Amino acid sequence: MTVSRTINDHPYVADETAKRVHAAIRELGYRPNHAARILAGQLSKAIGLIVPDLADPFFSVVAQAVQEAAREAGYLAWLAASNGDSALEEAQIEQMINHPVDGILLVPASTRSNNLKSAAADSIPIVTIDRPLEGALTDSVEVENRAGAQMAVEHLMGHGCQKITCVVMNSHLQPVRQRIAGYEDCLRQAKLPRRKVILLKEATAQKTLSVLFDSSDRPDALFTANNACMICVIKTLRAMKINVPGDVALIGFDDVDFYTLLSPSLTAVHQPAIELGRASVHLLLQKITGIFPRSSTRTVLPVTLIVRESCGCKE
Repeated sequence: MTVSRTINDHPYVADETAKRVHAAIRELGYRPNHAARILAGQLSKAIGLIVPDLADPFFSVVAQAVQEAAREAGYLAWLAASNGDSALEEAQIEQMINHPVDGILLVPASTRSNNLKSAAADSIPIVTIDRPLEGALTDSVEVENRAGAQMAVEHLMGHGCQKITCVVMNSHLQPVRQRIAGYEDCLRQAKLPRRKVILLKEATAQKTLSVLFDSSDRPDALFTANNACMICVIKTLRAMKINVPGDVALIGFDDVDFYTLLSPSLTAVHQPAIELGRASVHLLLQKITGIFPRSSTRTVLPVTLIVRESCGCKE
């Protein structure tokens, strides 16, 4: 009991006793048995994090922030990538629950999964990042998607653009749908035409955008709904020899570091990825330790528009 109290910084251990215990620990190379702690009903001091794609710059920043915040709190973060596959994601959640971890941070592959709703209703705390589950009372940390899209479209209208097309990928995800709604709200209020183009994959993007730009009503501006879509659009416009911002102005949602290195540099709505990661860890740990009740908590962080050259502004 004295050894246990010493290791866990219990206040009822005399300084001299604690020194003797630590000396014995160093001499024997003793390490606490993690499995035994869990069997004794103590926390595992580990959390899980599942993201769709670690190669995505946004999710890699979120993951780094999660690991740092968890480490500062004395927790280990187990990291997994679902590759956007709901079945793989469910298996990863099951493995983490059985490992076990004390809670899970999740960027869902689908925001409408019934299996995820069931998992979220289970005994282990789950906090979603960026993509809240629809129809489920879950804890979430997200950003002002609708307001960010309105900010971007209003900036384009400030340049005199009147034919602004919204280009999207993964339009089934709730954040993307919120951004589309913000785009439509803005143009509806301005009594300007609305047009949405869905890119299914990069291989067919040129065919889809060629139809758009070959039409008699070609756009004078594009608003892309996430960084995967923006990267696809940039590659395609270059292949089509369409000049940005000379032929068409361009603004995206998601700001990535390398956008400053491109010519022209890209204007984008910036999501606070580091704050998203850290806030999600803090919320999850509050759920784990019982600071917050079982009812769902929704945290919404603000976004900012980072103005560069692709919209028509000077650098």
